Amino acid sequence: MARIIDKDTRLIDIDFNQIGVNLGRSAGNDKPTSVTLTQSGQNQVINNLGLVSRGGSFIQYSRIDLSYMTENNEVMQPVNVSVQRTSPVPLGGSNNGNNFDKVEEYIFVLTRPLNNDVISNATTYASLYRPLRNVGLDGTEALAGTATGLAGLGGGWPSQEQTIYAEQRLYSVNLNNAATVANGEIPDPAPGPVTDNTLTGIMNLDLVNSWGSMNSITGPNLHVYRVVIVPSQDFSFVPGICTNELLGGLTSYEFPAVNISFLCKDPNYSEGEYLTRVANAMNSTPEGGPTA
Repeated sequence: MARIIDKDTRLIDIDFNQIGVNLGRSAGNDKPTSVTLTQSGQNQVINNLGLVSRGGSFIQYSRIDLSYMTENNEVMQPVNVSVQRTSPVPLGGSNNGNNFDKVEEYIFVLTRPLNNDVISNATTYASLYRPLRNVGLDGTEALAGTATGLAGLGGGWPSQEQTIYAEQRLYSVNLNNAATVANGEIPDPAPGPVTDNTLTGIMNLDLVNSWGSMNSITGPNLHVYRVVIVPSQDFSFVPGICTNELLGGLTSYEFPAVNISFLCKDPNYSEGEYLTRVANAMNSTPEGGPTA
């Protein structure tokens, strides 16, 4: 429901609850051998990867209800967005994990949904998470028909016009704060030649990038996705090369709650301008079944 600030200003928002990701990897394995999600954000998860490459990655989904403005014939345009977290980076750490890949997090606010049935049934990183990196720019619509795209989207990928706001965040492991065999802070876990044993803590925030149109749309909903890619116990693309594959690994991250708030103003559109913008924003609704 939109909160009334004054006669020409509304505030709409959505919350994603926190998610705990716990990964285990047995010695000699190049992918996680155990994956569990915890905490209240589980109820918003529509896909999570198990014992595969990038195991522990997940997608949360929710909707921003604009019906209050629609029912009152109000046309409000998002003019400012505020994304707030209780922590700028995931909390927790990793032992004997993949320290060279970044953890990726994306927020997408769309005027039309993706096909959530297709998302729920996807089981691999390549078929779902890799193409989802490209949502929100006009040139990515062609991906819908490719082998690695979400063919079930039917109407194609959301264009920039249909993307109110998108955000990318990249997190990296801080090896300056790591405890390792090499620096003498962790004992060698096995007899014979010294093998690597690395314990890392809280990650660094490397990059925040945003895009989208911030165009006006009044309803009935905005569709919001949080996509998190976790490579922290995945060595499957370099089998037999990393010493850490010879040791078991553990990762435990807590991804904080996220609030996305939009300050909306009356743009004073003519009826024609309003109808054109609505058509541009809603003209690619997926076909072929329920989407949200």
